[in-house]
Amino acid sequence: MPFWTSTTQDRESLFFYQRKEGEQAWAPLLFPPDKILSVRSSNGTATYEEGKDFVLEKESGVLRLVPGSRIPFKTPGEIHPPANSELPKYKAKRGDPATYLMFGEGHFFHDLQVDVTYTHAAGLWKGYVPRYQGEKLPIALGKLRRKQPITLCTLGDSITEGGNASKVVGVEPFQPAYGELVALGLEKAYGAKVTFRNFGVGGWTSTQGLADIDRVTAGSKPDLAIIAFGMNDACGGDMAKFVANIRGMMDAIKAAASEAEFVLVAPMLPNAEWDAPKMENFPVIRETLAGLCGKGAVLADVTSVWADLLKRKAFLDLTGNGLNHPNDFGHRVYAQTILALLVPPGVAAGIGEQKEQARRGSSEDGPMGNPG
Repeated sequence: MPFWTSTTQDRESLFFYQRKEGEQAWAPLLFPPDKILSVRSSNGTATYEEGKDFVLEKESGVLRLVPGSRIPFKTPGEIHPPANSELPKYKAKRGDPATYLMFGEGHFFHDLQVDVTYTHAAGLWKGYVPRYQGEKLPIALGKLRRKQPITLCTLGDSITEGGNASKVVGVEPFQPAYGELVALGLEKAYGAKVTFRNFGVGGWTSTQGLADIDRVTAGSKPDLAIIAFGMNDACGGDMAKFVANIRGMMDAIKAAASEAEFVLVAPMLPNAEWDAPKMENFPVIRETLAGLCGKGAVLADVTSVWADLLKRKAFLDLTGNGLNHPNDFGHRVYAQTILALLVPPGVAAGIGEQKEQARRGSSEDGPMGNPG
């Protein structure tokens, strides 16, 4: 269920750090909470307590650490260390080669982040909202409505490969990356079998994706193909080549599977302090992909959702590696954005209500589901 339609924010991720040396570290919730249901380490190793580990500044929706808190945090010197620092795995800051950015693959960030589940008032999200696009994907969604099996393929870079999703890096809670989440979401919504194949490769641009397209077409005949390049393409500047590559992939897939339909993903935004990507390319990528959409192809505009999240949240709250990967919460944002295009709102709301009822039941019952 998309976070923008729910009144329970499920496992929103926070990264605590000092904005100034010596101050208490803090992190903002996306929405002002009515009630905090849980505050836990993202890797499931600890549950944190209000008053003992943090205080909630309810009006601002900020959680602030207290002295002696068990919640990990970072200092400004750790977030932006000097180039000669012995701290591992840091990359250069934009415009300041003497300063680096905190960076870590695997579950480095996952172990530092905190998941907060809380209730809040309805209608608080004022950002971009993806809309159901079922009329543009009549073949694939028609099969799903008739409970016929489909094949879903994902093509893309390291985000699509699964970069920093907890299942991929092998830690609790073992959440899949966005592609598998979409497949599971479609099965849950429609009750049809979805065969999922992931062709994402870390480090690839759309040029490599097009050169490798025979591997996709030879190995599967997708009913629905999610094409999600752009993060690495944004480090270059040839947007004409980017659009030609995406169009080439679509044409090749259609030649092998004439009924194939497409979701084109405009990517999340990277760390704006990182000196590699050209930030001005991301709106161009989004508009370029939008120009390829119509009957048989829709745009999943993660770029706009992410930009609106960053109006409230810090990038470090959402990242899996500090530079250009989402964490578990970010992978869910990807999946929710895509599923909003593919699942009618009423169906999504029904599934969400089942989850809400299950949550209320588990919170009201004692051990083994018996009344406490």
